[in-house]
Amino acid sequence: MRHATPRVSTRVASQLAYYEAADGIGVLAPRRWHCFGTYGSNGSGLFVSPARFDPRKFFSGHPFGSRASAVEIETRYGGTSGRWGVADAIARYFPAYRGFLTSAFEGLDRGPLPSGPYPRDRLGRHGANFVRYTTPPHVKGEGTAWTFAPSADPVEGLAMLSGPISEPDLLNVRVRLPARERDLAAVIFATAEADQRRPR
Repeated sequence: MRHATPRVSTRVASQLAYYEAADGIGVLAPRRWHCFGTYGSNGSGLFVSPARFDPRKFFSGHPFGSRASAVEIETRYGGTSGRWGVADAIARYFPAYRGFLTSAFEGLDRGPLPSGPYPRDRLGRHGANFVRYTTPPHVKGEGTAWTFAPSADPVEGLAMLSGPISEPDLLNVRVRLPARERDLAAVIFATAEADQRRPR
């Protein structure tokens, strides 16, 4: 799969590498890290971290709840069981897509949905189909609702819908980096967003 090529300084380029799973989902993250990919009918994901992965521990609960530095990218498909994740994001951030909350769950128990963003998250760039956010240290928010547990470092994130408004897919990118590397997050997000906007 072809990906967007970021224009960055030599210094930034020397600190990043592109990690890609077998199904094609990929993300920039610091060099010499290790990655682990997952896929299923609901979507796919790639988790990149300084530590090597043991698949047995991954599926028994690690790195879910991880407090380590990491970069994660995941997709959720609105036309499959991934619709629950898509619906949650629409309810929090994307009112233009609210028709999906009715059409996609006809005959299904959708369950309760959130009424807006996590109260302590800080929202940044925000459009009809994308939002940038930061979950502060030591709190539960969009960045720490799934794979990452709250820690002393913030989690920055991008949530973005793509595809038809009647059945969108959701891209999520979450980044937790040590203070000395946090300037890399802007390039990671810009590249992921550009990839998502490229024609398929």
